[in-house]
Amino acid sequence: MRTDVMKTSTRISRAGCVVAVAGVLLGLYGCGSSSGTADSAHSKQKGNASQRVTDPANRPPQDMVAAVSVGKGGPPVSLKFELRSTPQAGQPVDLDLAVLPDAPAIERIDGRIDGNENLTLVEGGDLAPVEKPAQGSVIRHVVRLLPKQDGIFTVTAAVTVTLPDYSITRTFTIPVVVGEGLPELTAKSESPDNDSAAGTSKPH
Repeated sequence: MRTDVMKTSTRISRAGCVVAVAGVLLGLYGCGSSSGTADSAHSKQKGNASQRVTDPANRPPQDMVAAVSVGKGGPPVSLKFELRSTPQAGQPVDLDLAVLPDAPAIERIDGRIDGNENLTLVEGGDLAPVEKPAQGSVIRHVVRLLPKQDGIFTVTAAVTVTLPDYSITRTFTIPVVVGEGLPELTAKSESPDNDSAAGTSKPH
């Protein structure tokens, strides 16, 4: 089971995460071609919830999903995430974050996490400053969210890295599928003809 989870997360983070999350975000603004990616994100979320480890707060970063950076990604920092359970409207859910320093001589990392009107951030909005984190280390943080209704929403994390000569802020987006997500997208994605037309990727 562990091997299956690692393979699934690695495949998503390395090969398809950017496309999947971009499809989810476009779906929020009426893009019809995103139905397959929204359904894929929902399936992934449910699969992770059913394959939790004993202590999810210490999940290895390689078992987590890579968040998408708005604009340029990569060094000096990356972000991974994992939901501890399937989000349901009206029920708090914890979101584990792993901030990964990826540059030498970082002086400080801090950040801010925000939800939206349908996905309230209850706890953990501030990422406390971490002084001189080592490259390759893992900075863990937990956010508690309270979904208000079914749908596909996003959490935004702005992580600021202070280097000796300058500072830079990377903004990451995390898709959160609550309940059944968007029913009309789910219905469309279940159609074989629609899957074929949209080029939906299915796990083998």
